[in-house]
Amino acid sequence: MSIVFYDDSPVFGGHEVMSLLGLEAVLADFSGPVHFIASSSNGKLCEKVASIATKHPQLILEQVDWQSSKLEAFRNRLQTSRTKVLVDRFRQLNPSLVVAIQGNIEHSSLGLRAARSAGVRGVSYIPVPHSNAEMGARLGALRDLFCAHLFKLPDAFITITDEMARLLKQQGATAPIDIVYNGVDTHRFQPGDPKAACDELGLPCEKVRIGVIGRIEFRQKQQHLLVQAIASDPALVGSCHLVFAGDGPDISALKDLIRQHHLSGTVLPWCDPARLYQALDALVIPSRYEGLPLVMLEALSSGTAVLGSDRDGMKDLLPKDWRFEPNDPAALAAAVTRFIGNGRPAPDPALVSRVRGTMSLDSFNRSFSSVVLRHAALGGDSCLQCGPKSSHR
Repeated sequence: MSIVFYDDSPVFGGHEVMSLLGLEAVLADFSGPVHFIASSSNGKLCEKVASIATKHPQLILEQVDWQSSKLEAFRNRLQTSRTKVLVDRFRQLNPSLVVAIQGNIEHSSLGLRAARSAGVRGVSYIPVPHSNAEMGARLGALRDLFCAHLFKLPDAFITITDEMARLLKQQGATAPIDIVYNGVDTHRFQPGDPKAACDELGLPCEKVRIGVIGRIEFRQKQQHLLVQAIASDPALVGSCHLVFAGDGPDISALKDLIRQHHLSGTVLPWCDPARLYQALDALVIPSRYEGLPLVMLEALSSGTAVLGSDRDGMKDLLPKDWRFEPNDPAALAAAVTRFIGNGRPAPDPALVSRVRGTMSLDSFNRSFSSVVLRHAALGGDSCLQCGPKSSHR
């Protein structure tokens, strides 16, 4: 029995982080060969897989000279040579399972198409099954027409929340769906001294500190909505200090907006988020769409409140008072005002306990490995010498 992981995305993001953690969990439980096929354009991914291979000799990195791009579903129909190359490789390897690492349904869809053609069981590991139109993609409605059949390719799906499972079914998926929650390092993300954290990061203790952590990119992450929300209310302008941590294409535009509205704010480069959560009164997630954001789990594990748009993983996890209508600065302003008026409450202990339990890194590792190995067993002959290594659990 052998397993192939396939990821032809040129971008290394949060889903790649979770996928590699899952890969290591599988390698700890499985003694058979594991091939990881990645795009050579994703240097960071290839480097990290190669590093993992130094610890796990059964892991073999293979690189392909193509990558996922826009209109991927359409391109795969036209550029059949890539499919043929991958089908031939899958037939040579004859794996029990191909795990396609998909940020959305287009990413790495070539792996699912090739697995189907090669007669190999294929599983999609997908955190964001939203339509292109929902995500605000250019030519989104047209791309969705070409993508519809992709939801029929996998033999099974692995996704990250109940809401994402519902969206998969809404998109027409009929294959079985396993839910494996993202996991965070609960030893690293813990409550701390807010004043000490503020002093270390240069943030004002006397203000209400509201932050957004992640790629600074307005189309999806929508940091500008928080600026608009605070600027719309003089009381919030006077009481709040905005904190943005990260980098991205809209960082200059964000700094300009803060200056234009005369807001109290700090834009930090990438820093240790564990310390920043301890300094914040609340993390805000104003995104157009998300899966199960790691920043939300990290903040809750740290005992920090989270205000999020009323969708996706935020809808699954956050109390109603901490959610607001997506894409609506007035609704976000009302949520911040409500949070301050209620005395800036910490998360409910039951919610923190749930995150630190079922959404810990240890829990993720156990669940991901168990699901992948179960699907691998369904796709090939199980045997004692290449099955799960019980000594690792």
